[in-house]
Amino acid sequence: MDSGQYGSDLNLGTRLVGSEKRLNHSHLKRYTILKNSHFFIQRIFCWVTAAVGFLPFPLLGQEISDSSTKGAWKFNAYAESFFCVRQRLETGQNISDFQFNHNRGNIIGLNQVSQGVEYLSKNFRFNLALHAGTYVEDNYAAEPAYLQPINRAYVGYRVSKKRNVWLDAGVFPSYIGFESVNAFDNATATRSLLAENSPYFLTGIRANYPISPKNEFNFYVLTGWQRIKPQNNNSTPSFGWQWIHAFPNQSKFNWSFWAGADHPDSSRKWRYFNNFYWQGKKGKWSYTVGFDIGMEQEKKKAKSFFVWYSPLLITQYSISNKWRSAFRVEHYADPHSVITKPANGSAVRASSQSINVDYSPKPSILCRVEWRSLQAKEPVFFQRNEYDNRTSYTTLTIAYQLNANLRKKGRNK
Repeated sequence: MDSGQYGSDLNLGTRLVGSEKRLNHSHLKRYTILKNSHFFIQRIFCWVTAAVGFLPFPLLGQEISDSSTKGAWKFNAYAESFFCVRQRLETGQNISDFQFNHNRGNIIGLNQVSQGVEYLSKNFRFNLALHAGTYVEDNYAAEPAYLQPINRAYVGYRVSKKRNVWLDAGVFPSYIGFESVNAFDNATATRSLLAENSPYFLTGIRANYPISPKNEFNFYVLTGWQRIKPQNNNSTPSFGWQWIHAFPNQSKFNWSFWAGADHPDSSRKWRYFNNFYWQGKKGKWSYTVGFDIGMEQEKKKAKSFFVWYSPLLITQYSISNKWRSAFRVEHYADPHSVITKPANGSAVRASSQSINVDYSPKPSILCRVEWRSLQAKEPVFFQRNEYDNRTSYTTLTIAYQLNANLRKKGRNK
């Protein structure tokens, strides 16, 4: 999951920039520029990806093995384009203030394009990836411009060979939730509201601790609630853990917890967040049941808390090796606007239903079409110069990914 996700000024920066674009119509020129820049980025992506085939390193397989003491390098590339069809929306206008993926209407957009390298040896690992796209524009708006291109950037050291315990430091994908920005990780085309409003990325130190083949714990010390650069005048680190329990019947249970403050020291309000989900398979069916619940102090040193929560159910059916379909129903309630902060001041209490059909002609390509409907108690969805409490739209996406080992010619197979 991750994610997308914000408290205090992180919300404010993203939301205010977005509302100015949409309500004043000055975004039209900007999106013309963006469209051209996206075209240029796509060309760079294609050239670099194609060039890998001519490197003096053959591409071998999809996974890195740590059996070599000399280590192995891996190149990865990813791109996802989308076209969201929605009536009563300006070309390029955002759908809402609290969605960060595929969040442009009636325009062909590039949600995310990324390229990266990984290195893995028996005791050391390294991961670096850069990215661009509309997701980056929206979800990294509060970060300094020089940090926004960072998708992943961390190094790790194996501190225990017996337990296979790793210690990593840097910027890494969020451990909260079952969805990510990568389309191949998700059963649906668009992201769920609970994923859009919890972190997609985190910065800090993490350590994993496998207790048994069925149980694993991960521990985190972080810079904040989805932040690369620590918040100004906030001296408090954040903490978290994750417990994953695997069942014998191809199912698993996950509990992720986060604790910290996403406000400066002068107005510090403690936040506690829990993410629970269960995933299982039976025959051609797969299921995900999720529930997020968070609480934050109403004010500094207060004993009372504001609460937000989100239940969700996703079912997916595999029609064949190349065709799948999924259905989603969810509800998201943030009555005190702790996380979601629409520019018109409304609180987000919304439900959503969606159905999508997937076609994957090969493992590296995923094509999707999804219809989605959202209903809210208050007007929180954009409708040209106004807000509405309902919206529905169709989203078409095409995603491509490449994960390949790089190995020098002549090396033992």
